[in-house]
Amino acid sequence: MDTRETAIERLAESQGARRLSRLLGVLLLVLLVWAAVAQLDIVSTAGGEIVPRGKVKAVQHLEGGIVREILVAEGATVEQGQPIVVLESTTSDSGVEELQVRMNALRVDMARLEAEVQGLAAPQFDQGLSTLCPDLVAQARDMFATRMTRLASEAASLDDRIKQRVQDVAESQAKLRSLRQNLELSNEQVSLSEELLKDNLTTRYEHLSYLKEQNKLASAVEEEQAALSRAESALSQAREDARRLRHAFQEEAQGKLKDASGELDELNQRMRRVADSLERTTLRSPVRGTVKALHVTTVGGVVTPGMAVADIVPVGGQLLVEAKLPVSDIGYVHEGQTTVIKLASMDARRFGSLRGKVITVSPDSFFSQDGRAFYSVQIETEKDCFEGSGGRYTLYPGMQVMAYIHTGQRTVLQYLFDPFLDSLSSALQER
Repeated sequence: MDTRETAIERLAESQGARRLSRLLGVLLLVLLVWAAVAQLDIVSTAGGEIVPRGKVKAVQHLEGGIVREILVAEGATVEQGQPIVVLESTTSDSGVEELQVRMNALRVDMARLEAEVQGLAAPQFDQGLSTLCPDLVAQARDMFATRMTRLASEAASLDDRIKQRVQDVAESQAKLRSLRQNLELSNEQVSLSEELLKDNLTTRYEHLSYLKEQNKLASAVEEEQAALSRAESALSQAREDARRLRHAFQEEAQGKLKDASGELDELNQRMRRVADSLERTTLRSPVRGTVKALHVTTVGGVVTPGMAVADIVPVGGQLLVEAKLPVSDIGYVHEGQTTVIKLASMDARRFGSLRGKVITVSPDSFFSQDGRAFYSVQIETEKDCFEGSGGRYTLYPGMQVMAYIHTGQRTVLQYLFDPFLDSLSSALQER
């Protein structure tokens, strides 16, 4: 009886062992099938931070200087063009005033000289100049009147000279006509006297008196002809002097106008440089944004040439993730790959994750402060906030995150056997 019961028990145990073996075999087969089919994501992990698409804007100064006034604080919101820091000016206010006074004086002189060149009755001054510097305008009017009076006086004197020379020419011409008429009569008398002398109807003495009168009149005609030439030459000279007087007056005014215009252009350039220098002493925000960092904190501090005085983070624009990808992963990452973004925090699970896409990969590597090489990868997110059980967490510049860049997939079997296969491929090589 005991032997039979023992045999039955052994049979039952043998059947149970076979069932367990079959079950384990089925489970192992299922696991192998799952391992051969199930896919695992391959990701490259990179730490990064949230940055604005337009990058942080640095406020710099070309020449540098001494800080006179600090108008904002870190974290403040500033508008585009809003003053941030004011530096001491290297140009004194008195120097600017002197330049302005000299420029106004030149403009007044140019208005007077233009009137002299164009022969106007009075100079035309801009209303602004008349209001800004009435004394200079009054002096210019007086000088214009004095110069025009002197010109008129000299011109009148020359006009009188011309009239006298015209009269001299007319008198000489009239006298010459009379002498020529008398000479014609004298010639006729001499001709008649010669005929009478041939017929002995007159004496030689009387004939000689006629010849003497003829020679006297001929000499007078020649002298008067020379006098007429001198009078005409004097008239031409007087007219040329009058023309030269007006031409010299206008030429002098034209030369002074040209000099004044050149000097005014030079002063305008100096004034623009001074104004530009004064404008640059006020450092303004290039964009609307938030003051991320203020690199000057002391009034009287020195700003070196090209130094960044402040960093402005633009607001209202799209934010990106700028991740630092390890150099070892650069061969697997390219534009367009999907990415999962999580907070770089122990509580990251409470705030969920964001999906994104790689938009740029830097063509060259950079080095961090600790000397580690990395590639910069920019990732565009689908949303501007994390949402999870911890609530809504809006992205802001400077937020630290972790980026998981999806680079591919492989099965569980590949995951388990790839290290052995890689080692095997290396081991089966001989130098």
